[in-house]
Amino acid sequence: MLKHLVDLIDTKKNISWVQRNLNHKLRSFSRNTSVRRKSKNLGISNKLHNQVVEKFVEEALRENIPRITAKELLSSLEKNDDHTTIDKALESAFLKYAEAFIPQEKLEKFNSLRSISDIRFPSEWFPDARQMKRKIILHVGPTNSGKTYRALKRLEEAETGIYCGPLRLLAHEIFEKMNEKGVACNLLTGEERREVAPFAPLTSSTVEMASLNKTMDVAVIDEIQMIADPDRGWAWTQALLGLKAKEIHLCGEASAVPLVKKICETLNEEVVVNNYERLTPFVVSSDTLRNNLSSVTKGDCIVAFSRREIFQLKEKIERATGLRCAVAYGGLPPETRALQAKAFNDPQSGFDVLVASDAIGMGLNLNIRRIIFSTVQKFDGSDFSYISIPQLKQIAGRAGRFNTAYAKGEVTTLKERDIFYVRQAVSAPIIPLEMAGLQPTVDILELFALQLPDEKFSGLLQKFEDLASLNGDYFLCNFKDQKAIADRLEHIKLPLKDRYQFVTAPVNIRTESSLEMIELLAKTFSENKTCTLDDVITLPNVAPKSALENLESSHRNIMLYMWLSLRYPDTFTTTPEHANSVKTRCEVMIDDVLKSTSYAKTKKRGTNKQVRHSKNKERQDIKH
Repeated sequence: MLKHLVDLIDTKKNISWVQRNLNHKLRSFSRNTSVRRKSKNLGISNKLHNQVVEKFVEEALRENIPRITAKELLSSLEKNDDHTTIDKALESAFLKYAEAFIPQEKLEKFNSLRSISDIRFPSEWFPDARQMKRKIILHVGPTNSGKTYRALKRLEEAETGIYCGPLRLLAHEIFEKMNEKGVACNLLTGEERREVAPFAPLTSSTVEMASLNKTMDVAVIDEIQMIADPDRGWAWTQALLGLKAKEIHLCGEASAVPLVKKICETLNEEVVVNNYERLTPFVVSSDTLRNNLSSVTKGDCIVAFSRREIFQLKEKIERATGLRCAVAYGGLPPETRALQAKAFNDPQSGFDVLVASDAIGMGLNLNIRRIIFSTVQKFDGSDFSYISIPQLKQIAGRAGRFNTAYAKGEVTTLKERDIFYVRQAVSAPIIPLEMAGLQPTVDILELFALQLPDEKFSGLLQKFEDLASLNGDYFLCNFKDQKAIADRLEHIKLPLKDRYQFVTAPVNIRTESSLEMIELLAKTFSENKTCTLDDVITLPNVAPKSALENLESSHRNIMLYMWLSLRYPDTFTTTPEHANSVKTRCEVMIDDVLKSTSYAKTKKRGTNKQVRHSKNKERQDIKH
């Protein structure tokens, strides 16, 4: 067990380990379905594919394939210890090798598709930004180091500027703070636009909504390490490459510094790095709770990684200690998370403990004395695996907060067996990010689609993924959710640009009610009808305790409606004021249900109806 944990943290591999893994993967390469599908997209038949694979494996075993040797792969692993490094290298090398076998009659179309899906130089997408002499200023440090404060002070002084945040909650917070200080600031998120003045000097936005058309003095991009996020990283890349600001302040983890420097070097732009240390210390305790929840005390935050476990822990802690627990997890609206955080922070609220998921890692101001990991493993969709070192560090960093009663933080675990991993992860060196996310523009996809007029939209996305060329600084962000939504909407007639809007809408593909809602709204748009929010959402007058899941689902659908209404106001006609009123009412109801669910004063046996789920859903991870 200890050796396995050390291996997770000590990422060094030796050449014999790489050679064994490479040989194993080459022997099973003919059974790789992903490679077979991509080979088919090159125009290579199944029979020809088998022949090409046989030749490729033979050449690779003789070390005749560029970059496919144990020595070169070991070098790649030392730079980026991703468990898929060897698979990716093999796949890339094979597809390059297979191009020589493409039938002549398929070659012209392949070359055309390959040319359109060549996104090796994304900086060229933003010619106006390339004409500017921009200064890039990094503010990097751990959680609770004050790194964002200095950047925001510079924004506050600017004649024109923008804040780009990862969450609408953070965009709202900056919007409110700036206006409270008398600095006029507008708000722009995926679901909402608020203008305090038509020509307000500042805008606070979510990063996906950052305006790339306006020239300004200062831009602040928060949580820059998200540039490597497999789903949303493209938005940070787009902001970094495309914002027309004289100064761009990037705030986040030090892991992003080498990647940002590498990208900015290709842009010939100056980079300044400001490093920050924690304002308050935290320590990893030598003692664990030894699975005794009665040891939980006021100011503690217990971290779990499934909704079901969060509610189970809440019940057990309240029964064992008499302390009431607030909760925060990814499925809750960010606004409700903020209300729960506010209750936890308020010494007079009666909520002394927080039970939360990794959703606390970003966007919430929390006064936490001690972080307690109930587990250090998380379900990844197929199996349980250890949470990543950066993620654990970010959560642990929430312990202790400057200028509060808990100036010094503490980190521990519920179970004795987990403390070693926490201790080693906290002291592990920073793992630098290797690549930034990219996503093709709708114009690129439109050109790509012209070459494949009979292909369904999810197929277009898949083929683009298979054929896209990127340089070593970038990766293509995940199309998984978009492909699932595209398949759901395939039967609805939509122009490509509108179809692209609908498949990129904020839909939880694991929830049938979300998929039903996007289908209904897309059908309404396709049939040129109108739809109000009240047509599709009905909230109860008073929410019973058993209504939590339904209210969470309703909130997701309200946000989806608002997102589409911002883009298609002639179809989704509810006013922003009314939509916001319904949204707020739903958030307050969810908060009321959570606060009314308490086990602190009762010893009666029973089950919490709110947390009955199917076995599959119980194990589903909570995403940010």
